[in-house]
Amino acid sequence: MMKLANILVFIVSFAINVYGQKEIKVITYNILEGLGNNSTYGEDRHDNCVKWLQAQKADIIALQEIYGNETQLAIDAKAWGHDYYVKSGSVAITSNRPITLKKIYSRKDLRNNVIHCQAYGIDILGIHLSPADWKYRLGEAGIINDIIDSIKLKNNKYMVLGDFNAHSPFDAELYLQNPDLELKYLKGDRANEAKASPDRNLMDENVEYSVMSKFLSFPLIDITQRFVPYYMRHTFPTPILIGVWRTAGNIGRTPERIDYIMCSMELSKFCKGVKVHNGEENDFISDHYPVEATFGIGDWEK
Repeated sequence: MMKLANILVFIVSFAINVYGQKEIKVITYNILEGLGNNSTYGEDRHDNCVKWLQAQKADIIALQEIYGNETQLAIDAKAWGHDYYVKSGSVAITSNRPITLKKIYSRKDLRNNVIHCQAYGIDILGIHLSPADWKYRLGEAGIINDIIDSIKLKNNKYMVLGDFNAHSPFDAELYLQNPDLELKYLKGDRANEAKASPDRNLMDENVEYSVMSKFLSFPLIDITQRFVPYYMRHTFPTPILIGVWRTAGNIGRTPERIDYIMCSMELSKFCKGVKVHNGEENDFISDHYPVEATFGIGDWEK
């Protein structure tokens, strides 16, 4: 048995050395209406996004609001160096190494499908939670936690990434310093109440933290919180919405973080760094900013 174990370790080490790869880079990005709707959001979004992702040289990319044309996804993924992809509805995951699709979860109590796949020895869930109602999102969080519960029986390296449409208690200071965000959601909730809709994004007229708390208590690790200060974490909105349904002043006063890379405790130990790409180069690609995490893989088998 020892000889077999040594051979397996040698094979893994040899594969890593052959590829010369000691780290993997992961990105999640909501790309706003499939990079389309040029009349509203401007020209060249598609090409600019592909060029930006190409320049990042990421190993795994999770996309939300992906375009319906799978042929276009295959072409674009190849352009940013990925020959492998999985797509279901508006959620997709691409990779530069083979992806094993484990299951697509499509249910009435999930706003968007959940993709479960494997790449680089990691179980990956690509998600996009409902933007409409925190109680609905809380139900989605419970479903996803149940999925992870079955994953962790076989693998202790897993991650959940995507647009959660939910706020973390780790960012409470950001929202305390920007009270206009709460006012924005309050206006929406009151409009829903006026038309007899049950949808609410605030809990008792306060920023709601229960959805992300459900993931955190699983526990999943919020690696962005470990590497990025709260005042630099915002992933939404961007200036692309100016003149559409936001003003420049409103965007500046309502920063929020709703996009996450969450991972298992075991995988979090290998995280080398996190970056939220909320600078000018991504201002007019989408209404969301992408989140990137780097993991060291050279020591996984030691």
